[in-house]
Amino acid sequence: MKFSIIALEIKRLFRATPMVGGILIMAIVSLATAPVLASAEYTIATVDVNRLLNESKEAKNRRKELDEMSSKAKAKIEDKKKALQVVEKKIKEGAIQEDSPEAEKFRNDARDFARYIKDTEADIKSEFLKSNKALTEKTLTLISKYAESNGIDLVLDKSSGGRGPVLYGNNTADITDAIVAQLNG
Repeated sequence: MKFSIIALEIKRLFRATPMVGGILIMAIVSLATAPVLASAEYTIATVDVNRLLNESKEAKNRRKELDEMSSKAKAKIEDKKKALQVVEKKIKEGAIQEDSPEAEKFRNDARDFARYIKDTEADIKSEFLKSNKALTEKTLTLISKYAESNGIDLVLDKSSGGRGPVLYGNNTADITDAIVAQLNG
């Protein structure tokens, strides 16, 4: 009986002012669905992306390759530097005249040497950025696939280098080890 009285009142409100009736219906619908929205559960996990990018086999191999590339470049730079220093010493001692062709060649070689150093540094930096980008993309793809296959709704980065989005995280929600295993697998 009470329901029919409420229904009659709602009909009366709709006829009198349709806007008030619309607002009333929206309020009733929102109240009816509020418990459903409040009870939704989300699965959240954390991952240490920096650790993934540093501890995977691929990252270690790439770092080793870049270190070798850098060492070879340093050795080559040192050899060229020593050769230039020998000629520079001869110029300073007067064994080679400053306006001689040898001195002019030295100045050109010194300019080329400076350019070589810049180019070598740029090449190594470019190679690092390229490999870092590829590894980061692969890692993020694996994190996404892992989250989807394990029913995880949200994955937050908890890298320790600086303050990330996670101020506190229980280690039971940390999926870093599982992702490292997949990267190495």
